[in-house]
Amino acid sequence: MRTFFISIAILIFPAISYGLTFNLPKPGDALIGEYQTAQVSSNEENLSDIAEKFDIGYYELYEANPGVNPDDPPVGTILVVPTQYILPLELKWNTIVINLAEMRLYYRPKHGNKFYIFPIGIGKEDWETPIGTTTVVEKIKDPKWVIPESVYRFRKSIGIKGPRVIPAGPDNPLGKYKLRLATTAYLIHGTNLPDMVGRRGTAGCIRLYEKDIEQLYNLVDIGTRVVTINKPYKAGWSGKKLYLEAHMPLFEQRLEMGENLKSVFDVITAANKNRGTIVDWVKVAKIAREHLVIPRAIN
Repeated sequence: MRTFFISIAILIFPAISYGLTFNLPKPGDALIGEYQTAQVSSNEENLSDIAEKFDIGYYELYEANPGVNPDDPPVGTILVVPTQYILPLELKWNTIVINLAEMRLYYRPKHGNKFYIFPIGIGKEDWETPIGTTTVVEKIKDPKWVIPESVYRFRKSIGIKGPRVIPAGPDNPLGKYKLRLATTAYLIHGTNLPDMVGRRGTAGCIRLYEKDIEQLYNLVDIGTRVVTINKPYKAGWSGKKLYLEAHMPLFEQRLEMGENLKSVFDVITAANKNRGTIVDWVKVAKIAREHLVIPRAIN
């Protein structure tokens, strides 16, 4: 049985249309939001449907609810909806932060005290989304898709035949909006496959729900900084409590890391550097291995 010492809100599938919006926490704090719960109300609903209704990603909902059949959750099942977060250190003014391990995008405008969180789809194995820093250089509405040579060859190898250019419309996998980046051929864009948000399914691009990319497109300016990281563990404070948020590392990371939890300990040590609180390291190891995505206190 999992116990979280956090207040929760019980909601039944709200009609959320846009990315989650928060006020910045007070200086020194990094924990925002509250997790929620929802009840499966019909046989037709699966985890992808529920994730989209709460504007979160498929895998984060799946990780937060181990043991639940993602394709056919029993009617009446209570699900944890992970809408509580530790902010990434890289989130500065006028910056988009993409954390591949979380499959989330954070955006902090250059003015005001609001920021936004969006679930994303990322590059699949062997088509990994690259990490690094770049900028938004172009915003395009109703984009056409010029299929890259490598993607075209792959599609052809599995029997998908078609033109090299897909015009704007319902068959275009870029959706209705795209943001072009300066240093790579990869894009931030919408999708005509909402079930793939919160999964690894692209050739390296970042995809968002259609309502989310519309909002992000209207919010960001040309020149907005974009930082892509791959950090499955984050630590941050809320008042006098230190929290750890753990996601399952991507497949490539799991192969490299094995059972080594050094990266978890390094993240916590850095967060605790100037505070000197006593950390429950046994609990840290348990949280890291469970990777339930909900931040949990560790001191």
